[in-house]
Amino acid sequence: MRKFSRLADAVRFLARAIEAGDHSALAEASRDDLPADWVLDRLRKQNDATPLVKLYAGRKFPAAAREFKLGGHDRELGHIHIDFVRSGSRWEIQKIWMCR
Repeated sequence: MRKFSRLADAVRFLARAIEAGDHSALAEASRDDLPADWVLDRLRKQNDATPLVKLYAGRKFPAAAREFKLGGHDRELGHIHIDFVRSGSRWEIQKIWMCR
């Protein structure tokens, strides 16, 4: 399981894997199964339009929280959610999913 100390590192990993279509790297880094390929394709298109690295520049994982989410509910990633959970002092990708 891949773990991240900084949100910037997690976002950079996600962007590279999405750009390369490396679903196996995403699957290995995620606790839950990946969504259908069409959801990941939408995430790739979102990254093409507004790179995730730029979209989340300057943001950080919350210091006191145990869970954290990027996107979702028709926000910056549309209805795609990227959920993280704290694992000790680092963070793991719980799952990537779409609510609609």
